[in-house]
Amino acid sequence: MRLRFAVSPIWETVAGLRLLARAHAPHPHAEWLSWAAGKLAALPGDRSALSALVARADIPEFLIPTPGNRMAGFDAELEALTWTTTPERVTGALGAQAGLLAAPDAVPRLQERLRAVHDAVIRPVWAQVEGVLQGDLERRGQRLLDAGPPAVLGELHPDVTFESLRLVVSGRAITPGERDLVLLPSAFVWPGTHLRDSPLRLGLHYPARGFGSVWQRSCRVTGDGLDRLLGGTRAALLRALERPVSVSELAGALGVTAGAVSQHLGVLRAAGLAVSRREGREVVSLRTALGVALLRGEV
Repeated sequence: MRLRFAVSPIWETVAGLRLLARAHAPHPHAEWLSWAAGKLAALPGDRSALSALVARADIPEFLIPTPGNRMAGFDAELEALTWTTTPERVTGALGAQAGLLAAPDAVPRLQERLRAVHDAVIRPVWAQVEGVLQGDLERRGQRLLDAGPPAVLGELHPDVTFESLRLVVSGRAITPGERDLVLLPSAFVWPGTHLRDSPLRLGLHYPARGFGSVWQRSCRVTGDGLDRLLGGTRAALLRALERPVSVSELAGALGVTAGAVSQHLGVLRAAGLAVSRREGREVVSLRTALGVALLRGEV
């Protein structure tokens, strides 16, 4: 078994829809649920087929592919449906409700509805969501280096254990064998987990650390106290990391050299306040849940 980490935007979209369908207040996602319900209500078109698919206890595999790399992107995941599934699979998954989607164009219609939902309720908060998810992966990746897979798996969730080469999730025992086990932090899977068991790889979705900070979409900047703690440039840099941004863009915005930005980002990453990843030819950075909490004066 090889342990890997990934983020799946299409999973966040599907899981968010599931949460909207069954959530009851009080709830740690209450702010997002209230906002997202209004956004969905304003969307045109019929989403009953998509709602029926995501409401199933066993979510159809074609809706939640386990990523082959750390960050595939929503567009790539959505496009993959074109060649990983068929109209017959979609209508078959709908069962008695197959009439909700006509077979010949079932896949493109499903893609259209997924994109509409993602654009309405996930994309506006994606920078914050991604910061939390990537921050979780950074911490667990370091834990993997320090202590190995059993320690990482043992700390994911109370319902997850790993012993004698067997993974146990909510009482279900699986032997990964030679398959990859991909760990996918999620902002929407709370309070449980979700396991996708396929012949190629296992995908385990679990609640990301600090997911509650996602729904507070604006930060209360803590005056000059943050400047005194981090230094003026570093504090300004942390404030600027509200969305994924490149070193060159940060340097231009802050009026400092790219080398200085890289040095300050290294300090923020080491402190767990920011994460960086590659997007094409550029490396972009954004703040983590801990960075958001520091800006709000919550730590």
